[in-house]
Amino acid sequence: MRRRCAVCGSDDTSVRFVKQAVDYSDCRACGFRFSSPNVNPNLANTLDDYEAAYLQYLAPEPADDANFSGLRAWIEQRSPLGGAKVLDVGAGSGKWVRHLRARGIDARGVEPSRALFDRFLSVDGAFVCDVLGNYVRATSERFDVVTAFDVIEHVKEPMEFLEQVAALLKPGGAFFVSTPDVSSLAARIFGKRWHFYYPYHLSYFSPATLTRAARQCGLLGLDVRHPGKRRSLGYVVRYATEFIGGRSAPRWARAFDSWYLPINLFDVMHLCFRRESA
Repeated sequence: MRRRCAVCGSDDTSVRFVKQAVDYSDCRACGFRFSSPNVNPNLANTLDDYEAAYLQYLAPEPADDANFSGLRAWIEQRSPLGGAKVLDVGAGSGKWVRHLRARGIDARGVEPSRALFDRFLSVDGAFVCDVLGNYVRATSERFDVVTAFDVIEHVKEPMEFLEQVAALLKPGGAFFVSTPDVSSLAARIFGKRWHFYYPYHLSYFSPATLTRAARQCGLLGLDVRHPGKRRSLGYVVRYATEFIGGRSAPRWARAFDSWYLPINLFDVMHLCFRRESA
């Protein structure tokens, strides 16, 4: 069955491969790749459904400050944060927003997952639990900076998402986003075994396809880069075992949770966009 492309609307699509009973399709018209699970696990999951590696990703870690400081420095190159109003979309456990607020930056977050909101954010007034479309309709606020890190790949309708982000930005405001790069060397080498092909991810972009999609929503591309992160060796073991191997992580992985090293497969891209002034 042909499925409609959520970026360009074309039905000239075909299934490229099937993994874990989920179809992964390509659009011949615009190059967008997307998956079609029967149920969107991003909204249906309870906290117990998430893998240990994902819960560790959400939890505070010693490397957070170094990772977030590098991210903040990149943002400051394009849009100074002093005096800015910042919205983080898909706030997860709230670590990024709290990092900014601890440095006097007016940051808040919106998180659509009730499971994550109840576990990590419900007692903090800087966060609301809502899907982005509802949030846009409910608020009259506009922001100098909107961030969405490791989020757009979880979105079924990415054009609606980008339009909503643009609506939340002040004219001239900046949007910073990170997502897996489907055109990366790692993605091409590993094929369907690439670790980012798994049920939580619905939308797959290259720098070119995301830049074109954002441009249609009034967001002009300014920068693309592929930075790495510091990760614990224990996290790497859990991630490889659970997301690549499909098995439960070994208990001995915890012995390496305090061993940190820089990791970069150059398959995650960070992009900056500017909302048009008129």
